[in-house]
Order: sequence, then structure tokens, then C-alpha cells
Amino acid sequence: MQQKIVLKVQMNCERCRTKALTVAAEADGVNFLGLEGEKKEKVVVIGDGVDVAKLASCLRKKVGHTDIISVALQKIVLKVQMHCEKCRSKALTVAADADGVSFMGLEGEDKDKVVVIGDGVDSAALASRLRRKVGHTDIISIALVD
Repeated sequence: MQQKIVLKVQMNCERCRTKALTVAAEADGVNFLGLEGEKKEKVVVIGDGVDVAKLASCLRKKVGHTDIISVALQKIVLKVQMHCEKCRSKALTVAADADGVSFMGLEGEDKDKVVVIGDGVDSAALASRLRRKVGHTDIISIALVD
């Protein structure tokens, strides 16, 4: 799943900005790059499976001082066919076992929606695992959390 990463990089001139964008573009999984801020001092990276620490390290070596400002989490809502409390408990257990999950919960009138918030959660793999372990599962939405 895509994540938004904002890094503050010490860039004094246009050449530094170009170098920062070039270094960030070479990172694995980058889909979008941009500069923001009043002085264009923030590099915004949107991508799938970008290693934030490695990217920051490369920018420090090749451009200048770099701080990680934010890494946006993603919110995944899945509708799962659950008949009883045991099914709900099993669904939450499966969601908790997924890599990158920082929060999970149930939502909806019938408590039939599993909400997962995390960094780098593979929504397709999570849905597939819920289908096998609990019951029919549909991905309702995937969104970035600010």
C-alpha cells in the first residue's frame, strides 16, 4: 500500500533540490516526488514499500542534513462475514498478526467491518488471510491517515 513520507532536507540552492529529487527517485518503490514548503525545503515521497530510514540516510550522505517529518499511516476497512463473537475474535487475531498493524477494531452496526490502521500493511494479503480463516471478505476502502 502507498504511504506518504515528508522529509525536511537542508537545501541551499536549486542544484541541491535537483540532487535531493534525484536521490529520492532512485529509491525502491517511489511513485511520486515533490517539493513543498515556503522555501521548498521539504521532500514529499509517495510510494509503495519505501524504506524511510534508508532514504533519509542516502539524502544525508548526498545532499545534507535530513529529518523525517512524517510517515502517513493507512486505514483499511474490510467487510468480513462474521456470524458470532468467536468469528469476530478470530478476525481481530488475524488482523493483529499482519505486518505493520498498529491498531485494529470492529465497526458497523453488526460489527461486520474490520478497521486496520498501520504502516505498510498489505491489504490484499490481509483480505486473503481473513477469507481463509474467517469468511468472505471484501476490501471497502484504503485511505491515508493524517
